[in-house]
Order: sequence, then C-alpha cells, then structure tokens
Amino acid sequence: MPRTSEGRPRRRMTEEVDELLSSRKTERKTQGWGAVAKRQADIAEKREAAENSVRDFWLKPDETATIQFLQDEPYCFDAHQVKDKKGNWAIVPCQLNTGRHCVLCSDGVKQTWRAAFKILDYRGSWDKDKKKFKYDKPVEKIWKVGSTIAQQLKQIVDKKGKELTEMVFEVTRSGSGKDSSYNFEQAFDDDDRKMKPVDWEGLTPTAEELCQPPTEDEIDERGYTDETD
Repeated sequence: MPRTSEGRPRRRMTEEVDELLSSRKTERKTQGWGAVAKRQADIAEKREAAENSVRDFWLKPDETATIQFLQDEPYCFDAHQVKDKKGNWAIVPCQLNTGRHCVLCSDGVKQTWRAAFKILDYRGSWDKDKKKFKYDKPVEKIWKVGSTIAQQLKQIVDKKGKELTEMVFEVTRSGSGKDSSYNFEQAFDDDDRKMKPVDWEGLTPTAEELCQPPTEDEIDERGYTDETD
C-alpha cells in the first residue's frame, strides 16, 4: 500500500480527512438553517413521544365513554392516592411493591389497592385548544380501578361467560369522590349492532411496566402530598 512521507498509509490518511470534513459538516448543520431544521425535528420527536405515551383513563361525573379492554385480567398493586404540586391527584404505586423503602408510607400517606387494565378509549385524542375529545381513532390508556370496580368486572365475566377482551363497553360514571359508581353496558354501533373489539397492535409497555413505583427523586420533583389533607 502506498505510504506518505510520515509513514502512514494513504488510505488511512484519506479516512482521517473524510472524518474531519464530516464533523465540520455536522457542526455547520447545527447553525443557520440547519439549526432551525434540527429544532423542528426535536419538536416533532417530542410531540410523537407524547402522543405515543399511555395516559391514565378518567371519567368526569355523568360522563360516558366507549372502551375496549386489552387484557383479560388486571395487574394488581398497592398504591397511594396523592396530589402533585399542581393540585392534580394521582394514583402512585407504592415503593414497597419492589421491596424498597417507601417515602410516602413514611410520610403517613395511607395505602390503597388498585387493579390496572390497559384499555382503548374510543373517544380518541384530546384537543387541547377546543378542550374536548376528537373521536378520531381509539387511544390506548391505563385504567387503575379499586376493588369495587374490579369485582364488578369479574361478575360481568362470570355472567357473560366471556373474557373482557371479547366485549366492547359503554361505561358511565355517576356521582363524585367516594360516592362514584360505574355502570357497564354492551356498546352498540350507529346501526344498533353490538360492537366487536378492533384488532389492535398495542404499544410496548404492559400494565405492570406502567405501574412501577417512582423513585424518591421523582416523588420530590412532582411534589406528591396526601390528597386527604
């Protein structure tokens, strides 16, 4: 192989020059119009990540939604019902579930029990500007229910002789707070036919993965406090 006067192979020297030119080209892309393009790409990536994240399922009093269960049996865990620093309440898995010291338990926040299901919410994505659902396409969510609703769903399975994933429901919430109750009915389409579950290629996280306890740093960052205070 031909060599330079310094003794290095010409091919290796050429490769080094190419790497240098490539790095300078990359640097130029982070400035000017390249920087604008990179910024737009970053925004699009964050938007896609937010759209693909699995959110909690909630119903307001007297609200109805059509839902489809994506698993036949729930993932069950101990949790804490708390408020974050913005005043929003949340169901936070207890750190004792993974054998760790639990900050919220130490702070005197009572434990509660939850059964988690991954579901499809047929109301679709949320329009932040119009503050209403778009009813565009089903959205995958996680529903963390208490023992009353869990038992209610088990009774439906026993009565119907079908798994949850074989049915589509219209669920309606009545009342608020501890007086809330939920009614499940078979969902029908516009032609008054029983709705059949849609085929769904779900997102990666399972209910168990979505219900892992936060770290102590995450608890501090979100400012969780006892929601009964």
